[in-house]
Amino acid sequence: MGAKVSTVTSSGGARRRRGPPTDFAGPAPGRERRLDIHVFVSPDGGLATGRAWERCVWREARVLIAECPAPQLPASVESALRAIAARVARDRAWQGMGTVAFSLDDRSGVFRVICAESRPQSGAAVADFEPVAAHALEVRIDGCADRHKPCTRLLVCGATRGEALRRAYRALSEMPGPAGVDRAFLMNRIASRAYCTGLTGTRLDQAVG
Repeated sequence: MGAKVSTVTSSGGARRRRGPPTDFAGPAPGRERRLDIHVFVSPDGGLATGRAWERCVWREARVLIAECPAPQLPASVESALRAIAARVARDRAWQGMGTVAFSLDDRSGVFRVICAESRPQSGAAVADFEPVAAHALEVRIDGCADRHKPCTRLLVCGATRGEALRRAYRALSEMPGPAGVDRAFLMNRIASRAYCTGLTGTRLDQAVG
């Protein structure tokens, strides 16, 4: 199965398409999830894939929280995603870092490649693309209502998902200066029962409202 295959199932079957879809407006209503697999290819040809990052929390087609490992993602599905990402990297002869983005139907287990981008870096370490703790959240907060100021990005880590969520909530609540337009929204999402139990994307939006 080559990198041109953009629709596959976790059991290994595939359907060929002319190319990946170009809609990056966010996950579709229902059970679609967006996941990223980071790939590292060393100068001597060694290849490693990282754990799945999920773009969990969206607002107006912007990703506000990415999380690793992806909540409640079956190990068999993650293994299949990593295998496809590795195959994409080999087929395209990547060197250094790269990311393969997937769309996953959480109900059927069918997923597709929606984007694959390499970022050549000499001397990069494999550890650079792995979380520095058992669980990690990358949180984005826009600067102000008119969005003329740069956004703030927080990387919050914890030994468990619960610890990472608590630290993220506390960090947001203690941010100095005027509240960014996304801060209250993020605190609401992080504190919600739906997100704490593992709902993400549009399923989270439907549950929280």
